[in-house]
Amino acid sequence: MNDTLIRPIRWVLFLALCFLVIGSNVILYQTSYFQPVPNSVVIGSLLDFLLVIPLLTYYFIIRKRYSWKLTLLVALVSYGLASYIIPDFLLNNFSAVPKALLLLEAGFITIELYLLILICKKFPNVKKTYMELPAEIPFLIKMKRAVNMHFVQSRLVDAVLSEVTMLYYALFSWRIAPLTADNTFTYHKNTSYVALQLMLIHALIIESVGLHYFFSQVNHTVSLILLFLNIYSILFLVGQMQAVKKVPLIVSDQTLIMNVGFMKRLELPFSAIQELKTYEGPEEIPATEKKYTFEARVSDFIPEKPEIELVLKKTVQSTIIYGFKKNVTRVIIKVDHSSELKRQIEQKIASEK
Repeated sequence: MNDTLIRPIRWVLFLALCFLVIGSNVILYQTSYFQPVPNSVVIGSLLDFLLVIPLLTYYFIIRKRYSWKLTLLVALVSYGLASYIIPDFLLNNFSAVPKALLLLEAGFITIELYLLILICKKFPNVKKTYMELPAEIPFLIKMKRAVNMHFVQSRLVDAVLSEVTMLYYALFSWRIAPLTADNTFTYHKNTSYVALQLMLIHALIIESVGLHYFFSQVNHTVSLILLFLNIYSILFLVGQMQAVKKVPLIVSDQTLIMNVGFMKRLELPFSAIQELKTYEGPEEIPATEKKYTFEARVSDFIPEKPEIELVLKKTVQSTIIYGFKKNVTRVIIKVDHSSELKRQIEQKIASEK
């Protein structure tokens, strides 16, 4: 079963299970049949909202796509929903729960702020290294190299770097010309990628206004949390769209540099390529093959078949947003001028022999 079919099934299962959890609690507290509700049952309901729903969200939506810390924000939003369903006189016995959640989230934020302070202290050195790198190198590549020269690689450093890159491309890249050269290849021009992203951004803006207005009448804290999440999501989509437009695939002397926005990255030495061939599989990569495949292409309304497949001699490690790693043994590529890219790769592979 390919990913096109799996994705809607995943959402249907997620929504059905959440509806089951939330609906059973609504019936329990909003009808007189089960009254009075003992404290032990309230504890079970809190576990539903603070443990079950966040775990469902992590498994069906967050896992391998976004930072796991979003699960904490889901727990906060879920508690806000619980406070609307469960009567106040029952929740008063468990007033420490939201405080504990906020303290946990504040702890992670404090760690990242501390790391940000360290980065600011070393900023002059990072800036100097950044300015010494060639001007034609895109921001996300230069920033990564500059930071790695002054910091030990870690998940936290990569997380902060991902956020900085996202904000840069979302807010400050509009006047920067995209990288263009004979050895660069864009991903998006012959696709509807930009239209798809703009549609999602437009939908998020409308959703933000509607949800903020609705929840501000119910729970002001929940409305603010949802507003923050939606604003972050909009910046994320804008930043990714801009990064895709500004940073093409690059054929350097020794490596094939593939950045699909700031979401994933692979620097592949030509010496690691065992075989270059025309891709003959389905338009959507099966889920079982995604585990070891790096996809150098962007999303589209109607997925089109990639043109190029690279079989590797050994496992190569790619980087995903927030510092996550993925070991791959195969690369598929879909760019705007695939025949020219294929010719250049063949020349580079031949020169390595």
